[in-house]
Amino acid sequence: MWRWKIQRRIINCWDRPETISRKRTLTKIDKEITGTELAAQTSTSMVAASLAFKESDSTYSSTLLKHAKQFDFADKNRGSYSVNIPEVQSYYNSTGYGNELLWAASWLYQATEDKTYLDFVSKNGRKFGNFGSP
Repeated sequence: MWRWKIQRRIINCWDRPETISRKRTLTKIDKEITGTELAAQTSTSMVAASLAFKESDSTYSSTLLKHAKQFDFADKNRGSYSVNIPEVQSYYNSTGYGNELLWAASWLYQATEDKTYLDFVSKNGRKFGNFGSP
């Protein structure tokens, strides 16, 4: 997974990608440099988009849902985004990634009805639902 390496001074910029002329560098999120929050939130966004497109473009919806299953990557490679990429701490200093995992699993269950995701939420809800846990 890749993330756009944002400079602090432009964090509040909401330009369309095609109108941004400045250089945009990327940072890789992987097994060594983890970013559970980023991977889980990306999964959640893709599930939500998949549901939004389900009736109007089922092929695109299926593609989004397939990629949303990167939840497994987020869950298996746990580690805080702001700890592993310290330059983000000034604008995103995470207090834990458990809530993002719960959110992603909840959306995945809603979209797939795969009991694995419901079981994940049931098993980890109390532990991950507290502020600052894991």
